[in-house]
Amino acid sequence: LAAAAEASMDKDWSMEELMDKGQAAYNTKCGACHQINGQGLPPAFPALTGSAIVTGDLQPHLDIVLNGKAGTAMVAWNTLSDLELAAIITYERNAWGNDTGNIVQPRDIKAASRFD
Repeated sequence: LAAAAEASMDKDWSMEELMDKGQAAYNTKCGACHQINGQGLPPAFPALTGSAIVTGDLQPHLDIVLNGKAGTAMVAWNTLSDLELAAIITYERNAWGNDTGNIVQPRDIKAASRFD
């Protein structure tokens, strides 16, 4: 299993692969709070559609997914694999009209995790 995880780090995943994996993982892990359509349930669960965090600079988006947000229901999702996280974040940044074009690779998650 560790070998498979390491292999996923070296692969350049395509937008299509990440979006497919990301949609499935998002729907399972994130959809209950942020809703399948990304509209959220404000104020407790903000919309991801058009969100400044989701459509803006990548680093704050990585930070909130990896570390959660104190004082809110947003938990740290650092128990998911780097591939799952990369896929979910890629999906969030490119679904529902959030057409950032950003592709997040598993190695980007690994690099971001090192600085927490």
